[in-house]
Amino acid sequence: MGPDKQIHVRDFSQTSGLTPDRVVRSFWHGPFSPYEALCLSSFVAAGVQVDLFSEAPVPGLPDGVTNRNAREILNQEVAFYRHEFDGPSPSLHSNHFRYALLEKLGGWWIDTDVMLIATSLPAADIFLARQSDQELAVGVMRFPPAHPLMKAARERTAARLQDARWGDTGPKLLTELQPLYAPEMPIAPRQSTYAIGPDEFEKFLLPEARDEVDERTLNCTFVHLWNEMWRKAGVPKNIAPPKGCWLDRMFEHHQIPVVWSDRLDAAYVERWAALRRDRDHAGHYNLVFDRELTRLRTERDALESARFFGINRIFRDLGTRVKRRFKAMRDSPK
Repeated sequence: MGPDKQIHVRDFSQTSGLTPDRVVRSFWHGPFSPYEALCLSSFVAAGVQVDLFSEAPVPGLPDGVTNRNAREILNQEVAFYRHEFDGPSPSLHSNHFRYALLEKLGGWWIDTDVMLIATSLPAADIFLARQSDQELAVGVMRFPPAHPLMKAARERTAARLQDARWGDTGPKLLTELQPLYAPEMPIAPRQSTYAIGPDEFEKFLLPEARDEVDERTLNCTFVHLWNEMWRKAGVPKNIAPPKGCWLDRMFEHHQIPVVWSDRLDAAYVERWAALRRDRDHAGHYNLVFDRELTRLRTERDALESARFFGINRIFRDLGTRVKRRFKAMRDSPK
């Protein structure tokens, strides 16, 4: 690993006639860690106000972050995705909330695991980026109020709260709806926000990958840390990152006031990441099996229903004929 490098940031102050926004909004549910504090502090350091919506007060928020009541936007209980292996995730509610917020208020949405590494937010009416060649991402977005894409996404998500599978209401949904409701909308390249993908999340925590992360994020506006991958891998967030990794340097740069009880071992991080990939692989086939089983059960129930209906019809017809025969016999002259 090479010597320490100066932190690179991009300056948007001269790139557009528009004035960059000075507020971003997000949602949080659960224990708040120093890693979320780091991400939100990166916006505050650029002079951006952060409004963090939650169902309950969130302790440990950094200066410049305002805690707001989530019921101002979405007056309902938190909805959870159900996972095959690693427990429920509030990402389902977060997706519903972000669409409702952007439809109502417009402006910037950021996930709490996103860092701003430019000097300001992009000056744009709409911002949406790809996370791969095939999919759009929902971690960082900007829309004007009442945008039809956000309205459609909110309505579709609201209809799926009871049976949604992981991913049904996030990037997959937005990728499906965008050509229908905003076909001419500009799409930012993956490099702007998601230069490090979800299957590489551990690189932020590996000292030997620090220079690679520096190089790949050099021209990024945002960096997404992929909190959901951390959760699925079981990476604890109350422990300091490994010494010398990219995130360790970010904590030093932003001077986050935190007293760590321990420090992560990079070897454990690699092991957890590998186990997460194996679990996801098994989970995929478990989901395929479950859907096929559901399909076969539906077909069986339909066949049994049709068979039952057919037998009932035979007995009804027979009963009708018997009644007619007795009526005819009763009414016939003796």
